This record gives sequence, structure tokens and C-alpha cells, in this order.
Amino acid sequence: MKQARFPAWYGIILLLVALALRASTFGDPNVHVDETFYQTVGIAMHEQHAVPYVDVWDRKPWGLFFLYYLIAFMSYAPLAYQLVATVFAAATAWVIGAIASFWNRAQGGLLAGIVYLLWLEQEQGFGGQSPIFYNLFVAIAALLVLQGLPDLREGKPGWRPYAAMLLGGCAITVKQTSFFESAFLGLYCAYTLWQAPLSRWRVCTVIASWALLGAAPMLAISAWYWLEGYWAIYWHAMVTSNLAKPKVWLSSGIRTILMFIRLAPFLVMGVLGIPKMVSQQRRFMGFWLLAASLGLLSVPNFYVHYALPILVPLTIVSAGLLQGRIAGPIAMVVLAFLAFRETSVLDFEHARRSRAAMTELVEAVRRHDDGGPLFVYDGPFQLYHLTGHRFVSPLVFPHHLAQTIEKDVSHLSTAGEVRRVLAERPSTVVLAPQPRQDPVNWETLRPVRAYIHANCRLVARVETPEWLLSSKMDVWADCNRHGGAK
Repeated sequence: MKQARFPAWYGIILLLVALALRASTFGDPNVHVDETFYQTVGIAMHEQHAVPYVDVWDRKPWGLFFLYYLIAFMSYAPLAYQLVATVFAAATAWVIGAIASFWNRAQGGLLAGIVYLLWLEQEQGFGGQSPIFYNLFVAIAALLVLQGLPDLREGKPGWRPYAAMLLGGCAITVKQTSFFESAFLGLYCAYTLWQAPLSRWRVCTVIASWALLGAAPMLAISAWYWLEGYWAIYWHAMVTSNLAKPKVWLSSGIRTILMFIRLAPFLVMGVLGIPKMVSQQRRFMGFWLLAASLGLLSVPNFYVHYALPILVPLTIVSAGLLQGRIAGPIAMVVLAFLAFRETSVLDFEHARRSRAAMTELVEAVRRHDDGGPLFVYDGPFQLYHLTGHRFVSPLVFPHHLAQTIEKDVSHLSTAGEVRRVLAERPSTVVLAPQPRQDPVNWETLRPVRAYIHANCRLVARVETPEWLLSSKMDVWADCNRHGGAK
């Protein structure tokens, strides 16, 4: 298996495509609730020396927040993480093309990379979702494994499998579900080396070193939390909370159907491309798709963006069809039509409205800031750092307070945290006038509403757009200076 030449300068084409497809989101401070949360945590690690899971709670691994922490060195502006995410997406597309070139002409690889970028928005990957970052680690690891297979068959481990295992370990620190893809790459290398003319002792030693290297990033992070006395909180965030969160199967089922409808074009291209695959490709890509699918099934919430990791192997499999002189251009036209049919890629006005709304919210909070705490119960948590306030609770992500399925899933009592925060008499409270979370946690919403109506006055109501929806946000301020809402 010899890799066809995939020109490095194709990376420029892919970067330009990525910039064109994402430009309308640049500078939008409220693209998606997930990535704005990651950015907020990264900034808090700078401003407040916040420790993830201790000072601000979530289930995502530490490596994701560390990436946003590094980005915050450049700038706190949303444009910083959006540009970095664009570079990661373009780099992943180039690696997809390079992998596809093992079995196809460079044209198939280039079009596969473009299709990956084109379909990211369809799977809600238009910003800085975690797979945008760890897909690159996994893709490079897969490329290194493929490049290293000839040496492995001869019993020469070389450096590539070691680098691949380390990259897989880094991917796991960004999202736990990438374990399945990383494990696949490790097992594939182990199986190949096991067939080589090498002593079993040497083979076992090499495989053990690969496993240790892959586990090293997560082990190092875990050791730090243990040494600092935060082990119980860390273990709960990484393991127990994921098992404790209840599943809402009806909504998950609906999201699953939507997810696979959007992936349907690639499933069709994959089926059509199977006859064009050589046996090595069918075996490698089949196991990779299985591993990516296991990662998806391991967290059966089935939000649309959970399909982003599957896009990498799916677009590589599609390269066999895309390289055809006639079938390739036809497939690209069809995919472009499907992608742009309902896309917002040219909606630059949306980002302008979003920036204006966030500015209006910030100004409303600042005008009535008397130095007391700010409590964002269900709204844009970016307001904390934009207005210079500290988090009033580790449960910053609105779902953790306002959604019933998140009730007491962290190491903290959800209702207890709300009671504690209200006892501190926040001077400003931000929340949507109509509950946005489903199912609603009335145990926390009722006391918040009772507090604002008894102590605060409504000073602003702002229509606040996100990329997927738009919600009104109320700013209740001058609390404790007024006897009730006005």
C-alpha cells in the first residue's frame, strides 16, 4: 500500500474553503451554548485561576478547557477561538485528503476534504465544538498508523505508532468518547506487529509501551487532581456523573433520526464506493467506522453534533466515488446543493445582531451594577467575564441548574446551590422569561422567580440570537433596593 502524493499546498485551498464557509460566524459571541461555555471556562482559568470541576463544573475532560485556556492567551474575543477552530477544521480536512490518497487519486482526497468542511455546519460543527479539535488528533494518528504499517509488518515499530498513541491519548483528554477510535488504532498496530517476525517478549513490551503512552496524558491530569486533593470531585465529573445522568429516550430518538438523515448522503456514497475499495481499505475503514460508531453510542443523547467524529472516516470512504471524472463532480454538486439549501453560511447579519444583543445585555448589567453578585440563572454566562463578575456557583452552564435531567448530577445539590446563591442576595439576575430547558427544573426556577419578583425590577429584555435559536433574556437588577417588580 503506497500513498499517492497529496500536495501540501492543497492545505491553502482547504483553509480558504473553511474561511469562506465559517466567515459569517466570526465575531459572534453567542454561536452555540457549548463552545461559548468552553471559552468562558478558558477565560476564567486566566482571570480567576479557576480549576475545572472545582470552581466551574462540567463533564468534559480537562484537555478541552486547556485548549480554550491556551487560546485565551491570544485574545478573549470570540474571533480568537473561531479562527483557531477554522485552522483545526482545515488541517483535519487536509489529513482526510492525505489518508484518502492511500487508496485514491489526489482529486478524491481533495474533494473528500472539501466535503468534510462543507458538512460540518450540517452537523452543527460551525464553531468550536470539541470534535473540531480532537478530530485532528485522531486523523493524524490514523495517518501515522497507515504510514507505519509497512515497518510494523517487518517487526520495526518506528516512531510513528508511538506518536499516534500519544495523539490518541491527547484526543481522549478532549472528549472521552475518542477512546474507542484511539483504542482501534492501538489494537490495529498491535495486531499487525503480532504477525511480524519478532519475539513475543519484544512485541508485548512494545504494545505495553504504546498503551502507557496513550494513557499518559489522562494519567497526568488525574494525578494532579489527586495530589491537589480534588480526586473525588474529578472522578465524579469524569465517571460517576456520566453514569448518573438519566436518559430521555424520546428526544434522543428524534435526534438520532435527524442525525442519520443528515449523514444519509455519505452512507449512500460509502455503499457505492465499497466495490472500489481494496481489501486493506475495507478492513481498516470498516473498523474505524465501527469504533467511531461505538463512541457515538456510548453517550446515547445523540445530539446532532455528536456525529462530527463519524464524518472523518465517512468522508474518507466517500473519496472512492469523489475521484471519478463524472461521478465525483456530480456528487459534489449534489452535496453542495444539499448543504446550501438550508444553510446560514452567508448570514452575516446574524452575527451583527448577536453582537448588538450581547452589548445591550452587558450595558444593562453595568448600568445597574452596585458591586453585588451577578447571577446568570439561564442565560449567556459570558456576561460574567464581560461585566467583570466572578462565578457565583460552579454550576455555570445553564442546563446544570435549569434542566431536570441535570438535577443533582454534579457533586453539588442543584437546589442547594440555588438557595445558597439567593441567600447571598445577588443584585442582578439574568434569565429567560420563558423556560428554555426541557424538562424544566421547577425546584430551582420557582425560588429564582420568587426572589426577582420580591426584590428586583426588570431593567431590560433583549432578544438574544444563537446560531440555532433565538431567546429573549431578562435582566432583573437593583435587587434589595426595591420591594418588588416594577
